[in-house]
Amino acid sequence: MHRVLLAGGPALVRDACARVIGASPAFALPAQTATLADALTAPVPRDLLLVDAGELVRGPSAAVRTRLRRAAACTRVAVLGQVAAAELPLLAGAGVTGVLGPYLEPDAFLAALDVVLAGAMVISPAPTPAPQAAASRGALTPLTRREREVLALIATQPDNTAIARALDVRPLTVKSHINRIMHKLEVSSRAQLVVVAYESRLIVPGAPGLAEAMGDARSGRAGRPGGSC
Repeated sequence: MHRVLLAGGPALVRDACARVIGASPAFALPAQTATLADALTAPVPRDLLLVDAGELVRGPSAAVRTRLRRAAACTRVAVLGQVAAAELPLLAGAGVTGVLGPYLEPDAFLAALDVVLAGAMVISPAPTPAPQAAASRGALTPLTRREREVLALIATQPDNTAIARALDVRPLTVKSHINRIMHKLEVSSRAQLVVVAYESRLIVPGAPGLAEAMGDARSGRAGRPGGSC
């Protein structure tokens, strides 16, 4: 069974999440800490650290990202709550692989946790783009059909090897595609590509194509060993 540690947020919200998670046969009854900082020192084995979005503004942003990176070094990390689209690259750069909206139904919430534990990134539901980002829906125009396929897989697969397996090509070919995509979209990081995939609606959480890609990730990569950070 997967072991989850809930960190931060109102106690009632943590308790509600704990009841939903604990009711699933796939998960052990979650442990809880009042803050992300407490979670880093808690001697609690965990496979997933679920952090309340309120913890992202608890102290300087650089210090928060450092805590997230420390946690992500030994367990999967997901954030629960409202997160601005502009924050996604920073979270991804800190090792966060799940951003879960606060209005998910219990079944969708558990499914999203399962995807994160499988090693893929999930953003569900996709955050509302800022007004200036609305043009991103047409940002994919320069991409070929294959490049759009690769971009969709970047947003749902854990690494280039998994993408190569899904497309039945060599990892070096995938790397070449990614370099061309980054050049065409004028971005400098993989995390930014993930944001573009969601903001452009190339990837829509809950869509059949996304579910299939996530299924590939489950079968293609084992999760990190659990432990206490």
